[in-house]
Amino acid sequence: MSPSAAAPGEPATPFPAGAWFSVVGNVRLGAGGQTRMVLLRHRLFVAAGLDFPILTYNPVPSYEPIRAGLLAEGLLLPQSRLINLHEDLRERDLAALPSVDVPPVPRPDRTLDDVEDGYTWRRRHVGADGAETTWEYLRPDGTTYAFTPADDMAGDTRVLDRDGRVVLAGDGLGDLWRWWTRQLAPAAGPVFLVSDSRFVAEELGLLDDPRFVLMHQMHNPHLRGDRRWDSPIEPSYASSLEHVDRFDALNTLTERQRHDLRLRFGDLPQFHVLANPVEAVEPPSPPPARIPGRIVVIARLHPQKQLDRAIDAFALVAPRHPTATLEIYGDGDEEQKLRDRAAERGVADRVVFHGHVPDAADRLWEADLAWLTSRFEGYGLFILEARMRECPVLAFDVPYGPAEQIESGVDGVLVPAGDAARLAHATLDLLADRERLESMRGRARAGAIAHGHESFLADWAQVAREALDRKPTRVRLDDVRVDLRGREARVHVEGTGDLDDVRLRWQAWQPGDAGPTDLTTSLDRDGATFTVRAGRAPRGARERLLLTWQNASWQQDVPRRRWWRRG
Repeated sequence: MSPSAAAPGEPATPFPAGAWFSVVGNVRLGAGGQTRMVLLRHRLFVAAGLDFPILTYNPVPSYEPIRAGLLAEGLLLPQSRLINLHEDLRERDLAALPSVDVPPVPRPDRTLDDVEDGYTWRRRHVGADGAETTWEYLRPDGTTYAFTPADDMAGDTRVLDRDGRVVLAGDGLGDLWRWWTRQLAPAAGPVFLVSDSRFVAEELGLLDDPRFVLMHQMHNPHLRGDRRWDSPIEPSYASSLEHVDRFDALNTLTERQRHDLRLRFGDLPQFHVLANPVEAVEPPSPPPARIPGRIVVIARLHPQKQLDRAIDAFALVAPRHPTATLEIYGDGDEEQKLRDRAAERGVADRVVFHGHVPDAADRLWEADLAWLTSRFEGYGLFILEARMRECPVLAFDVPYGPAEQIESGVDGVLVPAGDAARLAHATLDLLADRERLESMRGRARAGAIAHGHESFLADWAQVAREALDRKPTRVRLDDVRVDLRGREARVHVEGTGDLDDVRLRWQAWQPGDAGPTDLTTSLDRDGATFTVRAGRAPRGARERLLLTWQNASWQQDVPRRRWWRRG
């Protein structure tokens, strides 16, 4: 669907009416692809006519250097609004808010002052044991505007007006984030929150306010290990996915990841796919000459990106291609380790570390090809940027993005995950077959252009409309109790919603199965109690009870011992 025409003063795309905010933990200069994607989406929404401020929640003395740097790099628009919680609270007039009667914050044994721009913006309270107990935040005039836990989500949290009245007494940073978000939101809804931080999203999911529509964008795989649908969940995702019912929309970047979520949690209506777009750029005129053998990587120097595997692969390419170079753009803690690796492999003189370069993507116009050697990716912005610049990408086939971005052998090449030797051989084959390599360039660009701005904006608008429409049918699942007897389970459901919509299944699967098999033979309901019966499972299979109820999901493993002891 293409964006519709807009009335004067209205957004150029069919976004649902309401207040819109981009909510992230923080924004910093020189950040990786996820932050760049957040800022690209922000620019596209704003350019389309939507008022879409970015809200950040991290404690800083000033965001001005960040704003200036992002503007200079073209990552913010002149009309962009980047609003930080602490900057806002220093200036916000809180006098009209009712006060809260709470005991004063205990006096510290001593304090440590954090000074910036000539004033103490934060005072750290230190106990007798030397541990920091509380952080006190100060306005430039010396008055206190907040107390929070010291580098912890849990603990006493307060906000004070200029007269020292407490207007918020909360339990943890989550209470502070929710309270501040409400201060910015208009009294009448809807209020659309577009989240990219799983930590912020988890806390904002507790707003419990029908005005708010919370839409979270996943950027990385939620699984670890071999990253199959039933693999352990990444610890950083575990808590938010345990409360998947809190999201009005949970968006993945690929169909493969949504498929894994459905297998794990059931086919919930809030699961959507919204792939990253790419900024369209016109080829330089005249186009620069491609430098034969130049291989470009743009990535954080971080273990996820496995640049040691890139260096290993290049060490196999270099002896057979005398002009080949590996150009690495990005910074990070692994730089010295990677330099040492290049020296050990005898290619230090042909591996160039450029550091963070704002216009690194434009260096791809001169590259012969690009590499992606990550352990995992969401929907690589680097792949899109390279393809837009007619630079075919050779990538490890890892969850989730590369296989949905690259048509292997047509506009790029996929090789088995982690296989540096296969990457090297595929590279040498392509460099030796110039006709095949050149034929990929136009196809790569066409594939990138297909992820254009208009379809991206229309897809977001559609997801928002659907999330808003589902609001009246959302349920709240409070508790599930199970009485398991052999191949029969009595499941009592407590919550708010239409129990006719409850779906309960008894499932089983073997290690390596593509998905679970339904063993349910019958399902009966008596009020809020469901009785489900199941047939036998294969020996050694894992079993679970899976309940889905509109936006809610619950599951419980069935102990294996019951398979043969009872029946």
